[in-house]
Amino acid sequence: MKTLIILLLITAAEVISAQTYEEAMQKGMQHWEEGNVETASALFERIASAEKENWLPDYYLGLVNITEAFNTKDKKKVEAQLKKAEGALQSALLKTEENAELLVLEALIYTVKITQNPMINGQKYMPKINEIYAKAEKFEPNNPRVKFEKAQFAMGSAKFFGNDLAPICKDIETSIVLFEEFENDTPFYPNWGKDQAIKALKSCQ
Repeated sequence: MKTLIILLLITAAEVISAQTYEEAMQKGMQHWEEGNVETASALFERIASAEKENWLPDYYLGLVNITEAFNTKDKKKVEAQLKKAEGALQSALLKTEENAELLVLEALIYTVKITQNPMINGQKYMPKINEIYAKAEKFEPNNPRVKFEKAQFAMGSAKFFGNDLAPICKDIETSIVLFEEFENDTPFYPNWGKDQAIKALKSCQ
């Protein structure tokens, strides 16, 4: 009887913990959607520190800061955002292996660095980014974010050098199909990118 009570208490604690995690993550998402980026970032950081084996809070901490860095003109702020994103990425990598979603984050961090100083960082980081996407494709060849972000990066380079966009546009089309087919039941698993891919495809037409 005593053992049963202990098991019930443990189960109840696990349920409460799960509810707290999901509620906190949902609140973080809501802050982000409402444009409260710093609040969302701080909340994801707190969740990540509590979730010792769950990479998703770290992932969103990184994604929030990377996304904001793309839209920030203040170089000091960008540096702080990238530092936060890089820390989150390293933390997440300790919690999971061969994760294509995290490789996309890594590639996006380097992409932000290129946008900050194209002349210097372009030559420095372009090979690294291509290497990261190639690795991500090996891990998850049907991951839509890998396919789209790789194509998105290639499109930027192709436009700069005046190369043919047709193969890249085909990859964007493929990514949209992959977005429609992609499924993962894990709560808060990344599902972004389809709207951006549809918008990017329109620039091909």
